[in-house]
Amino acid sequence: MRDFRDARAMAQTLREALKPKAVSLTHSESLELVAKILGFHDWNVLSARIQSEHQPPAGRPGTAITADTLAPIAAVAGLPTLPLRDLVLFPHMIVPLFVGRDTTKRALEHAMAGDKLILVTYPKAFRRR
Repeated sequence: MRDFRDARAMAQTLREALKPKAVSLTHSESLELVAKILGFHDWNVLSARIQSEHQPPAGRPGTAITADTLAPIAAVAGLPTLPLRDLVLFPHMIVPLFVGRDTTKRALEHAMAGDKLILVTYPKAFRRR
C-alpha cells in the first residue's frame, strides 16, 4: 500500500488515469490534489513532511535536532556550543559572529583552533511557534 512518501508517483498515476477521460491536469495540480487526498493542507506541507522523513541523522551539520538530544550530542562530540538570538543560520551560510561573553568567545576560539565545528542553539523564545 502506498503512503504519503509515494505522493509524486500517485500524482503521476492520477494524471495518467484522467487523461483518457479528457481531464487535463498539470503536474502541480495533481500534486495539490494528492496532498488534499492524503489529508495535508497543500503540496508544500506534504513535501516538507516527505523531506523530514529523509533527513540525515541528528548531529550532522545543518540538521535540526530536538532539545532532548542537544545536551548529549554536545557532550559526547565535544562540540563548543554557541547560543544565537538575532540570527538564523542556513546550511553552508557564511556570516560574521559578534560575541560578547567570554565563554562564547572561548568556545569559538576552541572551534577555530580545531575542526571548526560548533553546535548552534536558539533560545526557546526565539523559535517560531
